[in-house]
Amino acid sequence: MINVYFWVRQVMAVVQGPFLVAVLLLVSPGLHCSSPPPACPESCTCQGAPLLNCSSSGLSSVPQHIQDSVTELDLSQNRLDTVTLHRPYRNLRNVWLENNTITRLSLCVYINLGTQSVRGRHSGQLGPSRRRRCVSWAPALQLLSVERNQLMQLPEGLEGSASLWVLQLSFNRISTLRPGELRHLRQLKELHLKHNLITNLHPQMFQDLAQLRVLDLSFNMLTNLHPSMYLSLRNIGSDVRLDGNRWQCDCSMRSLRRLMAYDSNRGLQTWGVVCAFPSVLSGKDLLQLEEDDLNCFGTENSPELHRDVTVYSGSEILLSCSKQGNKVKSIK
Repeated sequence: MINVYFWVRQVMAVVQGPFLVAVLLLVSPGLHCSSPPPACPESCTCQGAPLLNCSSSGLSSVPQHIQDSVTELDLSQNRLDTVTLHRPYRNLRNVWLENNTITRLSLCVYINLGTQSVRGRHSGQLGPSRRRRCVSWAPALQLLSVERNQLMQLPEGLEGSASLWVLQLSFNRISTLRPGELRHLRQLKELHLKHNLITNLHPQMFQDLAQLRVLDLSFNMLTNLHPSMYLSLRNIGSDVRLDGNRWQCDCSMRSLRRLMAYDSNRGLQTWGVVCAFPSVLSGKDLLQLEEDDLNCFGTENSPELHRDVTVYSGSEILLSCSKQGNKVKSIK
């Protein structure tokens, strides 16, 4: 190394002018001109290394050239209908996407795993099929806020951000939560889903979330709740918020009421479940009722299928179109 350095010094002493750079590149492949680091993306504010603030910038796509040192990314109040990042940002901790028009969100960056032979469903012949794996573009994510968008389902690829603490998805159009979608989020402490269109919940939907402290399901379209969900969330110690749902206080709610009454008598905090139907029980807290008040009718004693429903401008409501309540119609 010393001999190379000495030789370069000798060359610099002899060679002058524009040939100097060319000579240095030829004699020392390790020397090169490094390009300057990318500037702060246009329409954004770089407040030091941690925060990239692109809020209220009229953006319709995510800025490129985000630096690896960014830990907080604010893209709220723009015109984004999708969010695409092309590689993992391993320092990214907090992402804000509120007040956009996002209908579907994926945290996946797909990595090709090669090809394999797969037999065609119709032809029966073997052919190549590309295998891909989802890797999160924010593997160290702790807070994700996508409130006030148009999401119809949970973000894809959440399992790749296993250290997520807070997930804010309120004021969207989510109607279904599929079992297992949240099972990898073992560190999740807060899940905010108020003002969506959720109609039912699988009994084991939240059973793997041992760290969950806040679950906000208020102002959805829930009509009943399985007792096993109450037991699992009570054992975890979660603060569960259920105001403003469409609780059907009939015989299917008796087991839940028994469990809540037992905890209430022991001085434990219980959930606020206020009846919406039938009309004679509307506005009453479930715990204020007796078991005899929670009745179910057979077809011969079926109550009149008439409901008075208030729908606010711009909102949606799901109404049953059959006696069994199996068919649902969406009305705007």
